[in-house]
Formats: sequence, C-alpha cells, structure tokens
Amino acid sequence: MRDDQRSMPIEDAEEIEGNALAEKTLEIVDRLRPYTNAILLACGGAVLAMAAWVLTSAQTAATKSQSWDAFLAGLSGGDPQAFDEVVRRYPGTPAAEWSRLVMADMALIDGTELLFVNKDQAPPRLQAAADLYASILATRPGGMLAERATFGLAKARESLGQLDEARRGYAAVAAEFSGGALAGLAREHAAMVEREATRQWYDWFSAQKIAPPAQKPAAEEKPAEPAAKPQE
Repeated sequence: MRDDQRSMPIEDAEEIEGNALAEKTLEIVDRLRPYTNAILLACGGAVLAMAAWVLTSAQTAATKSQSWDAFLAGLSGGDPQAFDEVVRRYPGTPAAEWSRLVMADMALIDGTELLFVNKDQAPPRLQAAADLYASILATRPGGMLAERATFGLAKARESLGQLDEARRGYAAVAAEFSGGALAGLAREHAAMVEREATRQWYDWFSAQKIAPPAQKPAAEEKPAEPAAKPQE
C-alpha cells in the first residue's frame, strides 16, 4: 500500500483496491472478448467429446456383453455357423477371437479324423485350422488364447506332416507359457516329433491310401416266382 493510502480509513483503502481489481478484470475481459467465441467453442467441443466418450464406452460395454452372449449360445448349440456369426458381427472383440479359436479346434478335429477315414479330404480341413490359428496369433493376443492358438497351430502342422514347424510351435508353447496348462504336453510333443521313429512313421503314413470302401451296387431284384398253380 502506498504512503498516501496509509492515512486513509480502512474502508476507503479497500474501496480503492477493489476499484483497481475491477478495472484489471475489465481489462482482461476486453482482451479476451475477441476470442470469446473460440473459447466457448472449445469448451463446447470438450463437453461433446466427453459425451461421445461416455456414449461410446456404454455402447462398447453393451457390444461386448452381446458378443459373449452369442458366443455362449454357440457353445450350447455346437453350431460352427454360430461362431462365424460372432466373428462377423463383433469383429475385434474377445468373444470374436475365442469364436475363431473354437472354429479352428473344430476344423482340426475334423481334419484329424478324416486322416483315418478319407485321407484326401483331410488336408483342406487341417489347413483351414492352421489358417484360423495363425489369424488369431496375428493379432498378438496374450494369456490362454495365445497359448491355445500356438499349440493348436503346432498340432495342425503335425497332422499335415510339417514336423519341423510343429516342433518349433510346441517348443514355443513350452518356453513362452512354461506355467500354462499345455506346457508339459507341448514338451512331450516337441520331443516326440523330433524322434527318428516318429518321422519314419509319418513317412509311412503319408504313403497310405485311406478312403471309404467303395459302395457295392444294389443287387438287382429277382422277378417274383409265379404262384403255385392250385391243384385241381
């Protein structure tokens, strides 16, 4: 406070300081007036962005819930088309990736069974399984999904006779998921496909022709025998 203000009554001094503060506030307002619209627009944009984020978060949560409902419905029905529908309708969701895994497992089971029933039809199903597993791993998942997909891909490679690729896949499961449920089984498979006896068996099996037995043509119906002539 200046010397000339010290002799003033307190009320007068406070009034002068208040006037000075008011003048300073008006000065700031005058300086900001040309930018008022921009400030209001920015504030409005922030509010809209917050509202959009809240709405998107709510929609995302709803979508995830619906995707899991569809996934569980597919598990209860066992229809492969149901999982394909989850992948199509809810791309990028965890439920879609797990649906892709279930579809890959189904293709792997079908292909493995066909090896011993109709060998010519097995490779397309096994390759479909391998492609599905690979597409899951391409998204760089973590945890159990990554472990299952890596093991499944190795198993598909083994069934296709690609033993070196299968061994590397099993070794990856054992190394990267050492505490997982499939680690021990992966180590056993990695050691098995590396044995010379295993490779010889796969060489022998690949040369086998396995197909359903040819259906015999239906026997021609014999003409009905004439009824015995009644005795007179």
